[in-house]
Amino acid sequence: MRKTVDKRSPSAAAIVGDAVYNRVLEIVRRVLRSGDVDPALDFLDNGASSLALVHIVELVRSECGADVWITDALDALDIESFARLVVARSHDSA
Repeated sequence: MRKTVDKRSPSAAAIVGDAVYNRVLEIVRRVLRSGDVDPALDFLDNGASSLALVHIVELVRSECGADVWITDALDALDIESFARLVVARSHDSA
C-alpha cells in the first residue's frame, strides 16, 4: 500500500522555521519597543540604534540558538532576510 503525503500540511521543519522566524520578529519588536516594525525595511529604517542592533543579535543568538553575528544583521537587506538567515542557522531548525 502506498503512503500518501498531504502536500498541504507543513513539515515539522517548516513549522519550526516559522516559529524561529516569528521569534526573530518578536525580539525586534520587543527591543525596539514597537509593534509597528516593517520586516521589509532594514533595522536602521525601523529605528534601531547600533546598541539596539547588538541587543537584538544577542537575544537572537540566545533565544533562537542561531549562529549569527552583528555583521549578518548589518549586511541584511531587511529584517525579513535577517530572520530567514536566522532560520537557516538556527540549531532548532536543523
